[in-house]
Amino acid sequence: MPRISEDITDSYLSESLELVEKIKKAVIALKSDTINQDLLSELLRNLHTLKGNSRMLGYESIERLSHSVEDIYKGVKDGRVKVSDRLVRLVFLVADKIESCISDIEKKGTDETDVTLYVTYCDKIGAGELFSIEDVEKEIKRSQNIQILDDDDEDAENISEVQSIRVKLRKVNEIIPSFDDMLIKEFRLKHQLDSLRAIEEKTGNNEIVRLRKQLESDIASLETTIFSVQEQVFDLRMLPLSRVLSPIENSISIEAMQLSKKVRADIPETDIALDKVVLEYLSDILIHLVRNSLDHGLEMPEERVKAGKSEEGTISIRCKADSKFVEITICDDGKGLDYEKIRKKAVEKYPERTDEIKTMSDRELVQFLFMSGFSTKDEVSELSGRGVGLDVVWTIVEKIKGRISIESERGKGTTFFLKFPLSLATMQGLFVTSNQEKYLIPSQHLVDIIYRNKSEYINLQNQNYIRLNSNLIPVYSLSSLFKEQKMMKQTEADTILIAEFMEQQIGIVVESVQRYASLVVKPLPQALKNFKILQGIVFDEHYDIVPILYVPEIITRFKKLRGYDIKLYEANTKQKIYKILVVDDSETTRQIEKSILSSGGYSVDCAVDGINAIERVKSKQYDLILSDKDMPRMNGLVLLENLRLMENYKSIPVVIVSSDLSAKESFIDAGANAFISKTDFRRGNLLDSVKSLLEGSEK
Repeated sequence: MPRISEDITDSYLSESLELVEKIKKAVIALKSDTINQDLLSELLRNLHTLKGNSRMLGYESIERLSHSVEDIYKGVKDGRVKVSDRLVRLVFLVADKIESCISDIEKKGTDETDVTLYVTYCDKIGAGELFSIEDVEKEIKRSQNIQILDDDDEDAENISEVQSIRVKLRKVNEIIPSFDDMLIKEFRLKHQLDSLRAIEEKTGNNEIVRLRKQLESDIASLETTIFSVQEQVFDLRMLPLSRVLSPIENSISIEAMQLSKKVRADIPETDIALDKVVLEYLSDILIHLVRNSLDHGLEMPEERVKAGKSEEGTISIRCKADSKFVEITICDDGKGLDYEKIRKKAVEKYPERTDEIKTMSDRELVQFLFMSGFSTKDEVSELSGRGVGLDVVWTIVEKIKGRISIESERGKGTTFFLKFPLSLATMQGLFVTSNQEKYLIPSQHLVDIIYRNKSEYINLQNQNYIRLNSNLIPVYSLSSLFKEQKMMKQTEADTILIAEFMEQQIGIVVESVQRYASLVVKPLPQALKNFKILQGIVFDEHYDIVPILYVPEIITRFKKLRGYDIKLYEANTKQKIYKILVVDDSETTRQIEKSILSSGGYSVDCAVDGINAIERVKSKQYDLILSDKDMPRMNGLVLLENLRLMENYKSIPVVIVSSDLSAKESFIDAGANAFISKTDFRRGNLLDSVKSLLEGSEK
């Protein structure tokens, strides 16, 4: 093979990877749109280009592989070959092998490898022969011989043509610690500068003044240079997020086929770049969450049709860069979380917490999904992690200084929200003081900063709480974590940081919040390695060492403190919101009555007739029923009689609204509590009647 310039090789490698991605996407698209001739022509064109480029440059293995796939889809175009799951999975195996060959070219300069097995099965599927794709996958795994390559030998055949060099990540990582040494030496220079300034003040010597100013200027310039070079070194570790997203998009389609589900991947292109270390962790996170959606979230096609959905489910991934953070959402349109099933499983796994679990809100129940060994799936599945819950994801998210939360609606789907920094080399957080010491609190666990007067605290069994967004949040002083508590400055209002971990919030009282900062993180000194409450150190603007607090450990320690039953307190102090059912076949009347009752602070549902009302009262307990007299299917009188036969509605107030006053007596005899004439219908008399009846029912 003639010698090829590095520029041409780089161009070939880059274009080939793009072609393989286009080929994969087209193969998936043709699975559900086999008659799309434009798409088929584009696929054949890309395969032909890959084959031709490889032949020109002498890369025989890639040429043979792309030629084999090209022959298959020529058969598809001619009607000789049918597009099937088996075909798609085989083509993806071939595509993976092509990518492996491209990697070999990059590392070794050659794609020489045995591709006979792949070509043989491509020929078989083109000839219409039957075989098991699962057996093919096993055979390919057995035939793979993983070679450990020494990529130290990087020969440049023509030095003058070299426009780029390869630098191992290991070498980049070896450079980073040297910045710590430079910073320490810079601190020493600053201390020497302070000594020189003291001598200058004592002597007033002009020569010392000149030297001090020159040294001050040089140190400032050195500081700027150090941080600039440090940022550039960190940038060498940045890689595009698309390198993780592209394989996931393809794996969604392949793994959906294995589950006999129809799934569409919706992952727009992005130009966001991340630290390689973050990207490696993120790959595991996304794969786990996507598999969770495929296995747990999305229903089988027949289930989706019964639920009024399309056969094809959707998994979407959206990415957004925000300052020094990345926000990613993974969303599916599946069946959503079954909170009652989570509650039941939680009680089974943690029987000692039964009373607490039974009163938890849906949002609070989500925390159990992230606990080790917790799963709502009855059958073990190899795809979603053999029954293992999301604790693995939570652990990885913590490692990359991120946050994860879940939102779900029954029958409509589930969304995972991820937020993490672009790089692990730096950390964003707040400098705070407590116990007359300075700390950095990372921002990923902070929700808000609020100020409260001490008179606003709710004290329950020696524990302070505050109300925030209709919730009671326990408040703890950060200084209580330290054995030696120093005298704090007394203020009228406390500064409270609202922190969140495992879907639970607490308030952390600090003396002051100084400023928000983005700083380079340094590992803990060996002597502090066992302090779980600390996770590293940073240097502040005065070059003092400031410890970084580990918020999950802080919250865990605070939560171990004995507290009051918040649910019991809220049940006793929270104003009850009454639930009312309005039953009327006139949409206008329903809307008028609902508007009046809602303005009075009531929770209002509507039913179109008596039968619809019966369906509603069976699934939900109402405090009062407001009904019309004449309605189709079941009128107001029959509805009333049915309600009085139901154990939980024997004494519930029922109000009849009708213009037919002659029917009043029969309704009262049947058990109606009030009868309001439509001719005398006013907002005031409706609300007065409802209020009187509800207050009477509580006595």
